[in-house]
Amino acid sequence: MLGAVAVVVAGALIAPKFIGQNVHQQVQEQVAKLNEQAGYQASIKQWQQGWFSTQAQIDVHFDMAELDPTSAQELPEFPPLNIQLDIQHGPVLLSSQGLLGLASWQADISGEALRKNLTWTDDLPLYRLSGLTGLFGGHRFTDQIPAFSAAPQPGTTFTFSGYQGSGEIGQSHIQYAGHAASLSGNKGDERRLTVKDLRIQMDADVDMATMMEGGFYDSQAHVGVGEMQLTIPGTASKQAELKGLAINMTTKRNAEKGTGEMLVAYLADAVDVGEYQASELALEVQLQNLNEDVLIEYQQMAKSGSFADPEAMLDYVEEILPILLQDNPALNLSKISVTLPKGKINGYINSQVVNVEDMDGSEWTYKEFWLAHVAVDAKIDADREALLFIAEQHMLKQMQPAIAAGQLDEAQAKQMAQQQAPQMLDMLMQQGLMVETQEGLQSTFTLKDGEGLLNGEPVPLPL
Repeated sequence: MLGAVAVVVAGALIAPKFIGQNVHQQVQEQVAKLNEQAGYQASIKQWQQGWFSTQAQIDVHFDMAELDPTSAQELPEFPPLNIQLDIQHGPVLLSSQGLLGLASWQADISGEALRKNLTWTDDLPLYRLSGLTGLFGGHRFTDQIPAFSAAPQPGTTFTFSGYQGSGEIGQSHIQYAGHAASLSGNKGDERRLTVKDLRIQMDADVDMATMMEGGFYDSQAHVGVGEMQLTIPGTASKQAELKGLAINMTTKRNAEKGTGEMLVAYLADAVDVGEYQASELALEVQLQNLNEDVLIEYQQMAKSGSFADPEAMLDYVEEILPILLQDNPALNLSKISVTLPKGKINGYINSQVVNVEDMDGSEWTYKEFWLAHVAVDAKIDADREALLFIAEQHMLKQMQPAIAAGQLDEAQAKQMAQQQAPQMLDMLMQQGLMVETQEGLQSTFTLKDGEGLLNGEPVPLPL
């Protein structure tokens, strides 16, 4: 019995030394990976390793010319980041996230250089990431940004409530969730912005190494804002309110075909801008059948800065396009939807490359290639009253110069728009652009084998 206890105690005392050596190797590998990215230069400036703990300082510099060559001169110069790293070696830990593990760690970015512009609690860093690495390699972590405020000039203020997040990284699964209560900025009485209830969520069936490669994997991500209010100079009401804003992204991988797909949905529960109101807004952008090897290679070249030369980018496109198109990629606006006070509009526009087998490198530069190898299917359904409203607003916009010159007043312009809007819809139907249905008005378009059909009737293509 005493012998077993002695072995356990000895293991708890000796193991931290070996864990510390492994920590050093892991940090060096991560710094090396960061240096492989274009625009980043990272180095370990200090390293103090003891038996039970390690302290380090890592400096990260940014080269904006490599990150974004086209707009590097317009971007402000970013100060280098100084990361203070504090690691406790396991297996026995005194951590708020657990008592057993390989290591507990905390990375702080002090942000002291920003205190001349921002104000936050003295004893907190601007960003803190802390976590625990389990005995079998998984990670649990939290991150936080403290509440801060700024007054860059008289009459201008900016406040942020702070941000808290947490997540887990497993062998084949990553999840994360973060929240900030509010953000607001004022510039006198002219410009105001308030954002409430910012949320970030991510759930992915992937390991960290695969994610860093940039390939496809099954995942769901969400960025949402509960409410946003802002002023819009030059408008009658000068006030806009948006509720339930969200960007939802889903990715899927087809391992058998070596392809992947991505769906990005832009959503809003309600939008109120002066006289204009809308609800249930949705725009879904879908990419399908994307070659995974091409995507990984593209991202690696982009990270290395290989596309700083536009000619190099064009040469690469000509090289990989035949491979990319053979998988029949698709670009779809899979959902277009909005509800107006007087009706709904919804539809879709789907397009896909088809029947590409052997392709000459220059074929894609000719319109005949795309006519032969692109299929399109599109449909828009709309309530008549909703289209009348849009037509009225279009006409009012055209009349704005006359209103501004005093040739028309607002009441006259609105009356004329209401009278002419039905005529505009009738003209669209006479031209065959729209047809009447039991529910309202509809427009369909298909393109196949180079032939276009508009509402079932052949139509010459404007190419």
